[in-house]
Amino acid sequence: MKKILRQIEQLCPKEIIVVINGSNDRSVDLVLSYSTYALKIYIYPFALGEDVWRSIGAREASGDVCLFLDTDTIVQAKELQPFAMACYKGVDIALQRSRNRIMDGVQNMETIMLARTFLNKLLSRDELGTSSMCDLPFAITRQAAAQIGFQHLLVPPLAHAMAIDRGLRIERSHRIKGTTSRDKGRPEGKRAWRELTCLGDHMEAIHYITERNNHLIP
Repeated sequence: MKKILRQIEQLCPKEIIVVINGSNDRSVDLVLSYSTYALKIYIYPFALGEDVWRSIGAREASGDVCLFLDTDTIVQAKELQPFAMACYKGVDIALQRSRNRIMDGVQNMETIMLARTFLNKLLSRDELGTSSMCDLPFAITRQAAAQIGFQHLLVPPLAHAMAIDRGLRIERSHRIKGTTSRDKGRPEGKRAWRELTCLGDHMEAIHYITERNNHLIP
């Protein structure tokens, strides 16, 4: 956690918001022991859900641009800067630049990549490929987050669909070249559950778009 915070500090942010929920490791102690002018900590003793922290962080943020990060992965500051810079130059949401190919090895992950591709095609944004608000890091302006609705950020594919549907400028900004994992990954059961949840989130986004299209038909 401290290594991640050090990288963020190099960007000279107005604030660093950390949302800890249901943690059974030393995350709370590590964050509380870290001294910096910008740190704001929100601690929940119970698990809120996989992506609920996004909604909380965006709602509590006061800066013009929010940069969302995965605390399980260390990304160098120089790799984070292009996302924020894209938003300051006029982009509403700056996503990771995907490799536009289906991932190999895990059947559910292949299905997730297909779901991402299908959602972008459905939204007439084929050029986004598999790029998605599911991937961290990404940046979003506070104005765009408010327009989508902070509460909708907890379902990343739905937020992605709503952003495009509402005419926000969403672009692939940067491809992360190298990261360092803080751990050896999640247990197999948790990974499988996360993958199924992600597929369900995409179904919710597709339902939103199809309902919107049906309402537009005279």
